[in-house]
Amino acid sequence: MTRAFLAAAFLCLTCTANAEDVDRKTLLTLLPCKSAALRHCDRSQGANSAALWKCGATLAERQHQVGERCLAVLRRFGQL
Repeated sequence: MTRAFLAAAFLCLTCTANAEDVDRKTLLTLLPCKSAALRHCDRSQGANSAALWKCGATLAERQHQVGERCLAVLRRFGQL
């Protein structure tokens, strides 16, 4: 999968991440989007790639409601 869903990954990874889902380096990269992902994304699907992609798209749609650091992460991974 592409790295574009990284913003969504952070949401799912905060509570349910496995080593096989996302590595620690990626997780640390996503930290600025943690609170936004917790507020805006659906966590019921866990940390699978479809859920991560959807959360990244959700954060990109709500870019006016997330912080500048999260926006930088979204830009870095191609969501914006």
